Amino acid sequence: MTLKQARQRYPLVPEDIVLWAIEHIDDPVDLDRGLVQLQQAIRLQRLIAG
Repeated sequence: MTLKQARQRYPLVPEDIVLWAIEHIDDPVDLDRGLVQLQQAIRLQRLIAG
């Protein structure tokens, strides 16, 4: 996955975190799972914060 693709799929995740994940997580399934979970956590945090 490229940085551009990841930024489109996970717009809430900060770019530096996406870049780190792309560089350090070799398994595409693990990469996707981690970014999905992070995106969901950010959405939940924003929902709770009001």
